[in-house]
Amino acid sequence: MIRIGITAAVSFEGKRGCHHGNAFCSMFNGWDREKAEELGFPTGGAGDIRVEGARVVRIYDEDREGAEMVAEIYGIDEVCDSPAGLTEGTDAVIVADSGECAKAELAIPALEKGLPTFIDKPLAETAEDARRIVDIAAEHNAPLMSCSSFRWCDAAWEMREQLAHIGKIELLVGVAGQGQFHIYAIHPTEFAYGILGPGTASVVNVGTEDRDIVRLRRHDGGQVVLNMYYREVISGGQVFTACGAGGWHTVSQLGALYNPMLEAFLSMCDTGEMPISGDEMVEVVAVVDAARWSREQGGVEIEI
Repeated sequence: MIRIGITAAVSFEGKRGCHHGNAFCSMFNGWDREKAEELGFPTGGAGDIRVEGARVVRIYDEDREGAEMVAEIYGIDEVCDSPAGLTEGTDAVIVADSGECAKAELAIPALEKGLPTFIDKPLAETAEDARRIVDIAAEHNAPLMSCSSFRWCDAAWEMREQLAHIGKIELLVGVAGQGQFHIYAIHPTEFAYGILGPGTASVVNVGTEDRDIVRLRRHDGGQVVLNMYYREVISGGQVFTACGAGGWHTVSQLGALYNPMLEAFLSMCDTGEMPISGDEMVEVVAVVDAARWSREQGGVEIEI
């Protein structure tokens, strides 16, 4: 049984109730609905799907009271006083999604101790910050995984299975009705990387703040076009189409999200093998940051 310490799992953008934190804790530990109602803690994301082989045993958050509520609801043994406390008596650490890029700093004690660590999306706001975290992990031989669940969803696996029939992908188009760019742009970007892998040469964004239209030009000549609109502009949801000489394939239902991602994390804990290279994790952050800068500069093309 892999013992996990978790942090950034209590609040999202300063408000109690972290969708990913609730989901991850319930998947590993189960949860007490009646206790949640009694405490009045928002448990959106919690469910009955379980991931076997691990248990959350420690939690840390600056909101100590909120962390104690989460511990009661999900049966977590101990509330820690610092991020370093998560590394005692645990085999791995998860930094969930607080809605803040700076959450990656909470992982440093675990990385410096060499523990397998999952940092929920996004790893960082800039490629420079992402590289620093990746380098700390490498320096201490700490297996690191940071990604969006879109990379591991059923739709991504389905599309990967079609690659032999499609041939070289010349165009991958995505449409996503989503939230704010700085939090959610990584989702469709990660889907594309899960299909194509690294290799972006340049990025241009000809959209506006709530209607981003991002083109990735790849070193192999392929193109990726991601249309990322706020939910207030177009209805939420996603559709992706991959096109090649052998045909097209479209997916519109993502299917299972968190459980295959967490299973990949547990596999990394067992084997020490990172499913995504550090360089690729940095490149994804670089692409999202370049898309933001391109839009803010009127649609200039930015090389990666």
